[in-house]
Amino acid sequence: MKDDSMYGPFRIGNLTVKNRLVRSATFEFGANDGRIGPKITELYRSLAAGGCGLIVSGQFAVSAGGRIAPVMVDAGGEDFVSDLRALTGVVHDNGSLFFVQLSHGGYRVPGLPGYDQLAVSATTAADGRVLHEATAGEIGGIVAAFGRAARQCKEGGADGVQIHAAHGYLISTFLSPFFNRRTDDYGGPIGNRSRILMEAYDEVRRGVGPDYPVSVKINFGDGVSPSITAGECLQVCQRLDERGIDMIEISSGVSPDGSGTSFSPFAREKAEGHFLDGAAMVAKAVKAPVVSVCGYRTPAFIERTLATTPVAAVSLCRPLIREPDLPNRWKTDRGEAACLSCNKCFKPTAGIVACGAL
Repeated sequence: MKDDSMYGPFRIGNLTVKNRLVRSATFEFGANDGRIGPKITELYRSLAAGGCGLIVSGQFAVSAGGRIAPVMVDAGGEDFVSDLRALTGVVHDNGSLFFVQLSHGGYRVPGLPGYDQLAVSATTAADGRVLHEATAGEIGGIVAAFGRAARQCKEGGADGVQIHAAHGYLISTFLSPFFNRRTDDYGGPIGNRSRILMEAYDEVRRGVGPDYPVSVKINFGDGVSPSITAGECLQVCQRLDERGIDMIEISSGVSPDGSGTSFSPFAREKAEGHFLDGAAMVAKAVKAPVVSVCGYRTPAFIERTLATTPVAAVSLCRPLIREPDLPNRWKTDRGEAACLSCNKCFKPTAGIVACGAL
């Protein structure tokens, strides 16, 4: 029976997470030209010491060409395993589990030498660059990069990985008809639009084996028109569940031009659990634990959510930027999180928007 307390444990595959408070992936702007540096290490030390049961890293790119800025970690780099081993040691020493979020930036990569200038369909980036439609060969290379990066995460001691399929990064744009105008096997109906996600999951699973936790973060809706539909999201999640996905985190929203105009209105909502209805629908349709993100600010609402819905846990982003020790603070002081949802932690850099005021 599920423990409805936010401090009760839950299972992800073969892992037991000590509580139901997850740190949702938040891009750190902290890498040293693709490598994990002191800023990132200190960030995750403070979050682990602050009491989250599970920490999901800010997105790490599956290859150097898939980064959205030089300050993003390259999980395919030759030094990544040793760097990650040191980082995961710090997180584990401070009492938390650690997943790495794996991503390819798609149309959000910068126009710099060595970066992939591609997108799901031919498009013009916010800075005026024209990105070409990814070829089948390029898609295969990206899928292979997800597998290699996941293997490196396992070798580096991470407790699991999360495939980033939300918020307008490459896989998300394949899923969304707003971006995906392809006429080949990767475009059209949702079975085709989700093909790259299924291929990436299968490649990751081959790389890490059957017992290593693999999760996904996916949009229930894009906040633009046309959007992935609720039925399509459910179909994709059920297919992943049949394949053996270990956890699903439900979010929503994209930034069509990299400005944050689509996601920011959701983020400014004062109501808690903005995407909870979608997460609950998915949780009813799959066996894997489902995590709900967006707007959680009070212990009373979180525990009511856990008691009255089938979601397994909630994840927090901006409150932990303001208060890294919030999970521990709530054990004795159940006051509302200090985060005001002002979005001043949304930092525009190189044509992207992410939480970066750390």
